[in-house]
Amino acid sequence: MKGGLLIVDDEPLIRKGLVKLVENNSLGWSVIGEAGNGREAVAKLEELRPDLVMTDIRMPLMDGLELANYIAANFPETAVIILTGYRDFEYAQKAITCGVKQFLIKPCPEEEVCQILQLAYEQYRQLAAAKEREASQLRDKEDQQLRAVLLQLPYDVEEATRLEKVLAGSELWLLQVNSYYPDNRQFRREDLKLLQFAIGNILQELLAARPGNSRWITLEYDCFAFFLSKDGENEPLFTQAAAIVHKLLGIVLTAKCLGIPTSLNQMEIWVEGQLKTREERDSAAAGDSREFSVNETNVKLIRSELAELLLLGRPAELHDYLAGIRQSVRQPSISLEEAKIGAFCAAMGMLDVRKKELNSKPIGDIGKRVAELNLIHSKPEVERWLDGQIRAFEDALSNWQNQRTSGIINRAVLYIEEHYTEDCNIAAVAAHFHLSPNHFGNLFKRETGESFSGYVARLRMNKAKFLLKNTDLKVTEIAQGVGYLDSNYFATVFRQTVGLSPTEYRKQ
Repeated sequence: MKGGLLIVDDEPLIRKGLVKLVENNSLGWSVIGEAGNGREAVAKLEELRPDLVMTDIRMPLMDGLELANYIAANFPETAVIILTGYRDFEYAQKAITCGVKQFLIKPCPEEEVCQILQLAYEQYRQLAAAKEREASQLRDKEDQQLRAVLLQLPYDVEEATRLEKVLAGSELWLLQVNSYYPDNRQFRREDLKLLQFAIGNILQELLAARPGNSRWITLEYDCFAFFLSKDGENEPLFTQAAAIVHKLLGIVLTAKCLGIPTSLNQMEIWVEGQLKTREERDSAAAGDSREFSVNETNVKLIRSELAELLLLGRPAELHDYLAGIRQSVRQPSISLEEAKIGAFCAAMGMLDVRKKELNSKPIGDIGKRVAELNLIHSKPEVERWLDGQIRAFEDALSNWQNQRTSGIINRAVLYIEEHYTEDCNIAAVAAHFHLSPNHFGNLFKRETGESFSGYVARLRMNKAKFLLKNTDLKVTEIAQGVGYLDSNYFATVFRQTVGLSPTEYRKQ
């Protein structure tokens, strides 16, 4: 996921240049807004909530230092990068006291701007990951307390009372799995955790797309409790969940609304009245673990780390990360069941990145993947299945990269067509598209099959050949007309390319 960047500068050309630079490089940021001064930026902060603000130091109405102070006081999680000139650097350093850690002294090379933005994105992702881990740990602890309350197990009264306030006004629903082993599917007992994970993944996606607050926990191996804010009708959510799970897995879900509880005690009574006794439970699940955690955290971690490497443009590290995913299911210490769940987590993480970042529409669904894993009976088979998932991800990544670079190179070719008569060198063209010469040269060669200099030389020679055959212009005039100020150098390049001098070619 990209971070949101707000660019603040009183010079429109500088703002436009920075926007292009961010768009044309893998820096991890998406420009969500622009402002011409600090006061205008303040007006946009509440609405846009940027993760990073890049601001000039000298601006009318409110300068960059005043803006940085305002951000530190009101939006402490928003990072700030200061753009400053040499004469203002000492003044700009005062921004250190309000948390500004990065400065760019103008004029600065674009590569330096890219490096600073990449570093800022890495710091942003590290902080986001740390916050996510902390929130996940707190959530797990709260879920344990809530489960203990609902099942009348020992719990921390103070923590439970706090949760009671958090959940006040929420609607309580129970969702029951009728059987994990429908007659029309060939699921086995050892597939139970995989099926639980698949159902949990579906529920998590539906809840993530739902407005309002929501919380759900696993009560027992076949029963889930949901606390949903009453912003509208909640029944359609469960109707949709039941339909999707039945379509993908053939498993029947039954949902029931218990109402809006007013106390912990009422929650306990309601849930106790609905849960079946253990003797009435599906005997097919006997001996299986009745407590499990839908490991959505692993999927989120894989999704987050893949997206970060992708958005920062680090193909070597991305390749190593995928190799690590492959290796994770080969560990001798893990069981076949654990290998299947690990492979499924990885597949779901890659699937999510393909849909959200690579604009890819993967073939197959959760049900298809569960069915495939259901037919697997050995860890080497799990490895081969995961290899197929990774290859599909790599193919989608390759297509995305080709589409992305094609747009830039196509525009570059048009630019060269319009400017080949000038000093059309790789540094100038790369700068126009806000890329480093080295990166641009590699993209150009990969996309067109020839080097930048070779392409420009061939274009100029083709134009020169046309002029030699169809006009009476002097060779010196033609040389200048196709971008060569030195007619002798033009003649040398022409002979090397065509095998004849310009005069000999004209006489043919």
